[in-house]
Amino acid sequence: MKALGWFSLALIAVAFFALFVVQSLVAMNRPRDRAELRAAATIGMPVPTAAESAAIPRVENFEARDRSLLGFRHYRSKEQTRLKLYLVHAETWDDLQFTALATGLAYRAGTADVFTFDLRGHGQNPLHRGDVDYVGQPTDDLADLIRATSAPGDVIVIGGHSAGAAVAARLAVAPGRIKLNGLLLLAPILSPDFSANRPALGGWALPLKARVAALELQNALGFHWSDREIAVQYAIPEAVWEGPLGYSVTSDYTWRFVQSMQLPSNNGAEFARIRAPYLAVVGSDDEVIDAAKLEPAMKTLNKHGEYAVLAQETHFSLVNSQQTLAIIQNWLSKIR
Repeated sequence: MKALGWFSLALIAVAFFALFVVQSLVAMNRPRDRAELRAAATIGMPVPTAAESAAIPRVENFEARDRSLLGFRHYRSKEQTRLKLYLVHAETWDDLQFTALATGLAYRAGTADVFTFDLRGHGQNPLHRGDVDYVGQPTDDLADLIRATSAPGDVIVIGGHSAGAAVAARLAVAPGRIKLNGLLLLAPILSPDFSANRPALGGWALPLKARVAALELQNALGFHWSDREIAVQYAIPEAVWEGPLGYSVTSDYTWRFVQSMQLPSNNGAEFARIRAPYLAVVGSDDEVIDAAKLEPAMKTLNKHGEYAVLAQETHFSLVNSQQTLAIIQNWLSKIR
């Protein structure tokens, strides 16, 4: 018994030492400053102008499950329709990323009512920029928005761009949460090791590698003391920082936010559980996703989808492309 007691004490000591080492790695691997992020930028991003944002609908509120009031925009279709499309913006941006696409689908084409919202930690004045309260909260917020703004008989389609596509996919793979009629994936980054990802995501995402390794170990041990620490940063170009909406850009993401913007497994295996039809669209010149690998990578997991590769479109130009608008419009016309 005495030997067992000493052994238990030794295990506790080793565990505390390991946690000390982990915490030290988190503390030492400091985030890059904004100048470093600007210098590292290699991917072009469109710079929204004040004029483009002039005709957007006003922000309305819905109540999330934690009783927070969150904002959303409703682009009402010019035609009467039961089709409702909910879009999740990419990492770093906010819901204004979808202004051109949403107005095209709702106001000009009358294809669908379109809903957009700022993920927590994003937009013009978030409470905690780049952070959430727990892993999976963005997907819970999406589900709460749908429940607050839809009615029985509505045709529900969800989608997103880049890591925002993974937020939508997390809801699509959760059985019984929301009855979905379709899933729209624009240049999706579904998980860190998804086989269609370019190496290091083309230099777009800059993980704090030692810190990420330490946080992975800490979580594996069942501790979450440092989940609010910054784990990944994004190389945002100078032109975006200096643009009219540069103050609303989010470059730094905590560990729990990063985990919320990907499917749970590193290779995205949960995608096989999706039963709704999906459309995946990518640009031939995408710097983050290898367009030639996207279709075979996704078909390996799930054969329910359609695919489109758009000539000369990049990771971010894809969202505002008239080609993208036409393809989505055609696909939505077949959703029932």
